[in-house]
Amino acid sequence: MPQTVSGPLANSTLQGEIFLQREGHIQQQMGGINARAKVAGLMMRQDDSDTLNSLGVFVWAWPDGPQLMSDRLKELATAGFTLTQTYTRAVKNADEVARVRNEWWKAELPFVTDGVVVRAAKEPESRHWLPGQAEWLVAWKYQPVAQVAEVKAIQFAVGKSGKISVVASLAPVMLDDKKVQRVNIVPSGAGRSGILRLVIRFSSALPVRVFLALMMWCGAVQNVQKPTPPENRFNSLTCYFASDVCQEQFISRLVWLGAKQVLGLDGIGEAGWRALHQTHRFEHIFSWLLLTPEQLQNTPGIAKSKSAQLWHQFNLARKQPFTRWVMAMGIPLTRAALNASDERSWSQLLFSTEQFWQQLPGTGSGRARQVIEWKENAQIKKLGSWLAAQQITGFEP
Repeated sequence: MPQTVSGPLANSTLQGEIFLQREGHIQQQMGGINARAKVAGLMMRQDDSDTLNSLGVFVWAWPDGPQLMSDRLKELATAGFTLTQTYTRAVKNADEVARVRNEWWKAELPFVTDGVVVRAAKEPESRHWLPGQAEWLVAWKYQPVAQVAEVKAIQFAVGKSGKISVVASLAPVMLDDKKVQRVNIVPSGAGRSGILRLVIRFSSALPVRVFLALMMWCGAVQNVQKPTPPENRFNSLTCYFASDVCQEQFISRLVWLGAKQVLGLDGIGEAGWRALHQTHRFEHIFSWLLLTPEQLQNTPGIAKSKSAQLWHQFNLARKQPFTRWVMAMGIPLTRAALNASDERSWSQLLFSTEQFWQQLPGTGSGRARQVIEWKENAQIKKLGSWLAAQQITGFEP
């Protein structure tokens, strides 16, 4: 990386990416080699100059730079940013883009890549640049990694809205440079007996879409019962009160209300909520407000040193604004819409009409009807009355 620049570059802003320098890296054969994580680690060790010298910079944007792409590339190369000129090609159509993309996927390169960026030769002034709105360029990632994995188990989880998600536990398999053992799955169609093809969206430091053909249990081959998903009986208005069939959605609601953006209950996650519910058998999602310091201290799975902190957090929650409690109750509105409503009490909210809700930002007729259905639900009304008895802000008569 050049230490000084002159000419048009002397007073300019460049956008680019720091990368790990490689020699003869073939993406098709070698994959990502966890390069992005390695770069992050090297940058944290700033005192090791020899190690930092293994990093390079690829400039991919020069806001308000020379109008002609050829002039821009020449200036960058003259200044010492030579890679941009070397790995920029002029193309006329999608076929040419595909050809270059395939060529670089199989070629020896000095860095790891996950695709190509296609951009127009001309771009708007930098004052018009906004994140996610760059219509003059698009990234075209390389084809997804393909792999076959054995499924060890299938778990089903019910979210706070009642949506059922499916997670597959796999025999460890390598996808590019990532070891995968657990993935969320979305059915995309069935193959022959014993095989179910699934599309997996796998998040990693180098985001990719991963396709797996997962080997499922086959009764004709293995004497194993196929996994049975829970009944599709849950929705956004179920499981505010605990029951045997509501276990998973009830826990999901507790995890949701404890999040930073809701009641902000620091120091407790899913495992903690399960321990509390298993020991104290909550009646509903706010029953934890009645727990005493002694009860928390004697809860299996909750360290005594942590119990005092939890009790303090639960008491602090009582002072949270009214809108936070309404969010914890699962009102089907965004925080922005709820804040714009200027609702400050439970009684005021209950008397608000469908027309009132429709006027809020991002709230159409469909969402307004959902709010009406929500506030007229028997479980919601019962929770509102209970919070009023606890003298929670905004719920008092």
